[in-house]
Amino acid sequence: MNNQKGNNQKQHKVQYNKGQKHFKNPKIAHSKSKNLSKTAVLFDNHKDDLGSEYSLNDILEIGYPIVETTIEVISSGKPSDILQEVHILLIELINTGVDSKGALAQFLGVSENDFILDELYTLLENGIIAISDEEKYRVTTKGDIFIEEKKFIPVTTQEDFKFYVDGLTKDIYYEMPSETTNTPNRLAPSVKVDFDFIQEQWLKINKCYTRANAGDKEIVDLANYKRSITARRDLFVKYYVLIYYPKDKSGKKIQLKVYNSESKLLKSHTESLSSLYSSNKYLFDFTNELEGVEEYKKLFIDAAVQITDEKLTGKYQDISTFEHKELIKEALFTADTAVYIESPWIRKATMDYLPAMEFFLKKKDTKLFIAYGIDSSFKNAPHKETFEKIQELKSKYPSRVFIFHLPTHFKNKFPNRDGSHRKILIKDFEYYIKGSYNWLSYSGNENENYAVEEGTQFFDNVEQFWKKVFHDYQFELSLLNFS
Repeated sequence: MNNQKGNNQKQHKVQYNKGQKHFKNPKIAHSKSKNLSKTAVLFDNHKDDLGSEYSLNDILEIGYPIVETTIEVISSGKPSDILQEVHILLIELINTGVDSKGALAQFLGVSENDFILDELYTLLENGIIAISDEEKYRVTTKGDIFIEEKKFIPVTTQEDFKFYVDGLTKDIYYEMPSETTNTPNRLAPSVKVDFDFIQEQWLKINKCYTRANAGDKEIVDLANYKRSITARRDLFVKYYVLIYYPKDKSGKKIQLKVYNSESKLLKSHTESLSSLYSSNKYLFDFTNELEGVEEYKKLFIDAAVQITDEKLTGKYQDISTFEHKELIKEALFTADTAVYIESPWIRKATMDYLPAMEFFLKKKDTKLFIAYGIDSSFKNAPHKETFEKIQELKSKYPSRVFIFHLPTHFKNKFPNRDGSHRKILIKDFEYYIKGSYNWLSYSGNENENYAVEEGTQFFDNVEQFWKKVFHDYQFELSLLNFS
């Protein structure tokens, strides 16, 4: 927080002259000179808001911090009306007996390589149609339901999403909440918007994205782990802080009210800034003496963040999408101490790893940690049969299998968290992997639908990373006492 010390702890009573329409206060006059009419209107309208026991002493224009952030995402949503009509047309033609690629091309008056007929592969991949050995198409039962219920095949795209993070409260918007300002009275953001922030606030970001797209699309995943944030900069919104001082010395607290440039009272910002001000009386002290120092400090911090973002420390290597499946099996088959797997979802794909999990647990004193759950909704619940198999392993090895449903765990530890979108694999003290690969829900087979889910494998400071994960989630650190 940009909390420079000064002497405005003292109560400077504002002198307001209706004829001259200005404030007489030498300390803050330089900050208000460009907005005389605005502050005058605010003073007239709100000077008596807190009754006779308070006087409106200061009105400050401040720059409230907003972090503009752009991330690269993979989204899924409704296809264009034209593409949807193409799918329906192809299904209806097949139902009427135009059931080969050649016949379809002839009927439509296009070549067999036309992009329209390429959509046959999309229908095949999604089980809407099937093809016989004689290369004749037929509509499946799923296809009949598809037509009857007017469904559509989601289209997956890679794109940039720009959103705005409140630099003090972490609230997320898809539009800039108000006009920006170049006032020198700027509050520094206390929220660090980095990859960890993206993971922790994943659900809120996804909901924000869906609202921005009128409910037609949602984010499936980040497009690239290390380059998930493609742009980021600090902006400052123009807000006005009205500061009311108690008229007597009875111990009443100074009161604040926050308005935007449209003179709308901002209740949530009033609450957050009042809370900050109660713990830091220098919050609104923007003395010129420290301005250069703070600017230099900000440049230094920004440079340090940029270096951290661009350069990964220690020994590491990039992991492509299809390498992950073999790495998790390798970890379970060859680890001697402990394996930690964190993934937002548990799906049927986990069945592939159950034999390897049991092989690992048959070794003496090994420990398997599984953390999962992006939220508590029914649609994100684990695959029933798969989860029952995992529970069987826990029953068989009760002191060595630990399953953490993060939304439930966070209820007591972090009330404002729903779950986690992080994906992590840790093997002994040998390595850990972070990235966008959904360890327990994506099959990772090259012959199936392709998703870009890359990661990075780190070989240094593995023991410290174990401790960091357990500390971040407030898991019992005693569980890390490996025999």
